[in-house]
Amino acid sequence: MKKTVRLLTAALLAGYLLPSWADDAQELKTLLGQVKQFSAHFQQQVFDVEGQPLQQASGELLVSRPDRFRWETQQPDESLILSDGKSVWLYDPFVEQVSITTLADAVVNTPFLLISSTDPSLWARYDVLKEENAFTVTSKQKGQRIESLRLIFGQNGQLSRFEVNETQGQRSEFELSQYNAQPVVKAGTFRFEVPKGVTVDDQR
Repeated sequence: MKKTVRLLTAALLAGYLLPSWADDAQELKTLLGQVKQFSAHFQQQVFDVEGQPLQQASGELLVSRPDRFRWETQQPDESLILSDGKSVWLYDPFVEQVSITTLADAVVNTPFLLISSTDPSLWARYDVLKEENAFTVTSKQKGQRIESLRLIFGQNGQLSRFEVNETQGQRSEFELSQYNAQPVVKAGTFRFEVPKGVTVDDQR
């Protein structure tokens, strides 16, 4: 009888806890899915393992769901992360090199690509925990370079900032401003043309 009670209690707890985690993930996906596309200006601050500021950066972000993403750093150095929905280009003009990976592989090292993703197989790799207006996204796979991604929403339901925490302790904080839910998206915005003289590292 006691064994039966213990099993029943465990089953009830599992039934109570698991939907909670699933609900948090679904709520996050619902919030992100309310806006099919948006643009914003970002300010990035990088901190070392002791919380001391290392560097700053800024640029422009453009998202078009599903899975299209353009992250263009303008200061202090130019770089580009671009997703066309299947592949991701990481372009560094300074070294004249572009690396190409599949979207699934890129998300591992660049988890904020999940902001534009509707792919259940990608989301299934992560746990989501809600705390007030913030959602912490953590990989289910151990040993990843990125420990967690934290997304913070304003009272209007818009994404206002996010944080990327690396396993080694370094942290990056991103503040979004000039949010536009109806940006003008030009033809070719999510298509990368390799500039002349640029080395291509295709890892797909």
